[in-house]
Amino acid sequence: MNVSWVLADSAVIDLTQDLAQLKNIGSFWGSWRTWRAYTTDNVICHDMKQAAVLLTRQFQKQCNFYIPNNIYTTLNRPDGVKLYEGKFIHDVDRQEEIVAMHLAAGYNNIVLLLGFDLRDQIKNPDKLVENRIQHYRNLIKQVIVSNPTTQWVLVDHPGDIGKLFASLDNLTNDSMTSVIKMLAA
Repeated sequence: MNVSWVLADSAVIDLTQDLAQLKNIGSFWGSWRTWRAYTTDNVICHDMKQAAVLLTRQFQKQCNFYIPNNIYTTLNRPDGVKLYEGKFIHDVDRQEEIVAMHLAAGYNNIVLLLGFDLRDQIKNPDKLVENRIQHYRNLIKQVIVSNPTTQWVLVDHPGDIGKLFASLDNLTNDSMTSVIKMLAA
């Protein structure tokens, strides 16, 4: 059984929690924003300018650094990076979280989602902002639906799973304590 964690940009791990214990359960996947706090093992950057900055600092030597193929080509094929295909056709925030979910699902039977909020939300009065929120949520649902043999677990989710996600058979939620008890070696 292969297990990994996908950290949302808003993930907060209790300071008393031993990160090594969590990493023994599974590797961390997340955006470049999560690396400083959690030394994320598999880091995604979907932004050209940020990828260029990180590459000038040799960031790819600190982790498995993933960038989209089109950025890789534009940045003259830097050594030591990992690639993924695909583009976002809709305006969406936190693209790296979506990519991290896709990539983690390709390697794991169980993906533990930390820092994600999939509760029902009040509509944002700004239609453009609401549109971006809905694209993000629909893309998360699509990743889960597209990977039916992967078990997705929301860890320490702040309440009930929203209606958009409630019918997904391969999505559950659990507490950090329970996850550690079940999966820690």
